[in-house]
Amino acid sequence: MTTRLTTTYAAGVCTITLHPPEGKPPTLDHAVMHAFEHILLEIETRSPELGAVVLRSASPKFFCAGANVRMLETITPETIGPWVERGHRLMNRIEALPVPVIARVEGYALGGGLELAMACDLIFASSNASFGQTETKLGFVTGWGGSFRLARRVGLGRAKELVFSGRLFDAEEAVRFGLAEWQGGAAELDRHLEEFLRAVAGNSRVAIREMKQILESCPRTSLAENAPIEAEASRRCLTSGDAAERLRNFLRKKGPSGPTNDQ
Repeated sequence: MTTRLTTTYAAGVCTITLHPPEGKPPTLDHAVMHAFEHILLEIETRSPELGAVVLRSASPKFFCAGANVRMLETITPETIGPWVERGHRLMNRIEALPVPVIARVEGYALGGGLELAMACDLIFASSNASFGQTETKLGFVTGWGGSFRLARRVGLGRAKELVFSGRLFDAEEAVRFGLAEWQGGAAELDRHLEEFLRAVAGNSRVAIREMKQILESCPRTSLAENAPIEAEASRRCLTSGDAAERLRNFLRKKGPSGPTNDQ
């Protein structure tokens, strides 16, 4: 048996849920990756009508435990290369979605499961969440971009400490390290996620998509290179987005500025 994926669309949000076999954690194998690829194609096609994507697990104990153990039992020096490359393509595709992607993490996010969460823009974690880049315990290295994304999120020194030890760390540490953006109780997690999605829905989808691309480009560009990038994105906000309409509405509500002459 393998992990099953479902999607729901509501109020401009696509929720992807990992459903593990009974009594087991969600894991990734070729079948799950194939299902993910079909879902991502649908999201990419429907992205103009979406404001955000949420990735979560149906299990309160596990977000994702990484690669399916059956994959690890059959992996060989000849097959591990294509497996790693396929995982990279999947994680990169999640990261490249043109809308904000939020990982809602409850329980364990281990190895490739942590890599899956880090491919999302933001990680909101339940207080019971536990994280670990645990590949070295099995004699492996990160295989799906975890070395890159972990160092980018927490810094090189902290990334080394976490992967060299392979230790688990809780949600509070994850926020303190900069791996996760928020942590709290399960009920609070859902309220926080709803509030965040409501705030996103109230803003310009075009502007948010442009900002996502700009922020992703910043580690690869200089401040001088950032100026024409922001200028072109600003032009698209006016020509393809709703910036002009939002600005008119803002000025209309604000009314005339400066001192009045009614004395």
